[in-house]
Amino acid sequence: MVNSYGRRVVVTGGSLVSALGNDWNEAEKNLRALSNFTRTMDDWQKKWPLLNTHLCCPVDFQFDSEKYSRKKIRGMGRVAQMALVATENALEDCNFPRDVLGNGRVGIAYGSSMGSVDPLMDFFTMLVTFETSKIGATTYIRSMPQTCAANLEVYYGLKGRIITTNTACTSGSQAIGYAYEQIKFGLQDAMIAGGAEEFSPIDAAAFDTLFSTSTKNDTPKLTPSPFDKNRDGLVIGEGAGTLILESLEHAQNRGAKILAEIVGFGTTTDGTHITSPNQSTIWIVQKSATSTFTARERLEATFAKATRFMTFLKEMFLFQVQKVISVIR
Repeated sequence: MVNSYGRRVVVTGGSLVSALGNDWNEAEKNLRALSNFTRTMDDWQKKWPLLNTHLCCPVDFQFDSEKYSRKKIRGMGRVAQMALVATENALEDCNFPRDVLGNGRVGIAYGSSMGSVDPLMDFFTMLVTFETSKIGATTYIRSMPQTCAANLEVYYGLKGRIITTNTACTSGSQAIGYAYEQIKFGLQDAMIAGGAEEFSPIDAAAFDTLFSTSTKNDTPKLTPSPFDKNRDGLVIGEGAGTLILESLEHAQNRGAKILAEIVGFGTTTDGTHITSPNQSTIWIVQKSATSTFTARERLEATFAKATRFMTFLKEMFLFQVQKVISVIR
């Protein structure tokens, strides 16, 4: 049922592929231990002497292709494979009924900045060497920015809405927010939401040119530190994260365990510059995110992400999370 304020939206499942771990128990253990998996890439200085940062945070990820239908995964590169593993584990985490995935009331919102790099190199090789033998039927599918969302909707036979967010660092956050809105306004009953990225040195180079990367190459375990007064930039990583969102009614009807409730979302463009944030947009997105939030003291966490930690926030997402111990009243 949709009232004037929309339906309540809850989180019932989630999982991840990350350097911290590929399941929540492992990731939580490493978080509580304050573990840092940033690495110094010793060969970068020799390969790319003009690159300021030599840091990255890769994931120890091996895709077990034997677990999945070859026909359904042949269009997946590394980034889509990580998204699939995170999504499969998220669905299992909340015991989501597979028989309703294709009923048209379950959709997907998934983000990534770009697709896999290796197939892109095959296209670039064509322009340099005029060789096309490496280009096949799945080359573009593996390399396109929407590769995660497109591959996942085919893999699970989804018939609902598909939203692809390719907004750099905010791709995953926007996907969750847009998925929330789909359910809130009654367009879908449930959404697979999240984001994924695979690591490539070109990502580090892109942010290096913006002077946004950390250059603490000799002390990788001390960076990134976005809320430290001595912060010096970000570290490029990789991984995937998936949440299962449902309307409160849908979740309760199937007896799902409710992990959290999303009660607000806001996003805005900067309107003045692509990479240099504008302070005034912060207040616009804050007002949008908190429009349905009456008690600010109930705010438990604010997650902020920006290209430059040293300047104003380009985009701020406020997911006011209300932890649910038993039953939402």
